Amino acid sequence: MGGGNAIYELYILGELMGGNLHGYLLHTILNQVVGPLRKISWGVLYPLIRRLEDEGLIEQVLDEQTHKGRGKKRKPYRITQTGKHQFYLLMEEPIAYTADYDLHFQIKLSNFCNVKDDVKLIILHQYKDHLCFIRRHIEDNRAQIVHFNQIPDVEKPHILNVLDLRSKQVEVNERWIEEKIQEVKKALSVDNH
Repeated sequence: MGGGNAIYELYILGELMGGNLHGYLLHTILNQVVGPLRKISWGVLYPLIRRLEDEGLIEQVLDEQTHKGRGKKRKPYRITQTGKHQFYLLMEEPIAYTADYDLHFQIKLSNFCNVKDDVKLIILHQYKDHLCFIRRHIEDNRAQIVHFNQIPDVEKPHILNVLDLRSKQVEVNERWIEEKIQEVKKALSVDNH
């Protein structure tokens, strides 16, 4: 299964943790979460829903409203116990360092209402480690750009500007993640007393 499917699987299971939803609503909410520049197609979503159903992670809910009225029948889904177990595994599983990392983290973050504080801390620390990895990469690139003679001198300041921008973005995210870690630690210490 590709990284993108893992993100969407987590999204679907997480949404169903809050109650039953039909495919159309799952599609609408997901496109709001991942948009405006990225959209998930029906051709990706419905095969994934069918796979999750085949694996026993979700199931169709048959109710009177499913069969009432005209037009296309909406099929609501609910998460199974097996699906809940899979959701918790996906929440704790480290995210691969890919271009989709931030989206995957945001999907996890949107599901914090469904996990305990100790799991939140794991996820936040994983994101902090990711930011540290990105910061080291930027610093290494900066050093290489300065000393790499094959890059024309006229280009170097512009490349360094890009690295400065990325560095500032990482700094903002590092401050934010540290605040969130402290908030969760505080909540944990209150719960433990």
